[in-house]
Amino acid sequence: MADVSPLRQSPLDHLALAARAQPQLGSARFGLGELRFRGAVNLRARRDDAGARQALETALGAALPPVGKASIAGETKLLGLGPDEWLLIAADGPALAQRLRVATAGQFVGVTDVSENYTTLVASGPAAREVLAKGCPLDLHPRSLKPGDVAGSLVAKATVVLTLLSEEAGDARFELLVRRSFADYLFRWLEDAGREAGAVVRA
Repeated sequence: MADVSPLRQSPLDHLALAARAQPQLGSARFGLGELRFRGAVNLRARRDDAGARQALETALGAALPPVGKASIAGETKLLGLGPDEWLLIAADGPALAQRLRVATAGQFVGVTDVSENYTTLVASGPAAREVLAKGCPLDLHPRSLKPGDVAGSLVAKATVVLTLLSEEAGDARFELLVRRSFADYLFRWLEDAGREAGAVVRA
């Protein structure tokens, strides 16, 4: 189980987001929030090493997704960052990393717990694409970015891993994995950029 002791702090705890959060968007078209204390494990295996890749897939119980795609099962996500690199997002990074190291022992596989390096921001609502487009060079139009797509990029000059989780009736939900040191800056930037859309903090 993830460590959620009172001594552990999110990089955005000082913004008191829980006290400001609203359960629904209401009349707003853009919602912003943080997913706290999620585990993140970086996985590496050479593209020409079939044994290493098979060992990883067996340990994960899932196929390794191609570059730019996400495999999603509930709150667990496996993101294809490159031809030999993936990022596993789950509840307990340290325990998961240790289990994967044991399961792939003897294979040329890299397993690194990077949970404390990052936090995850969630941008949602009918205006999510247009707000992100104010600071992101990617083509975010639905014809180019579809649910399940993953991309490393910049938002307002902050490096992020952006995943479009879902979109129903124009209501998009993006997750932005960002380094802790940029989390406050990026949250405030997105909140300001979303004011025209009536930005609200969402639970």
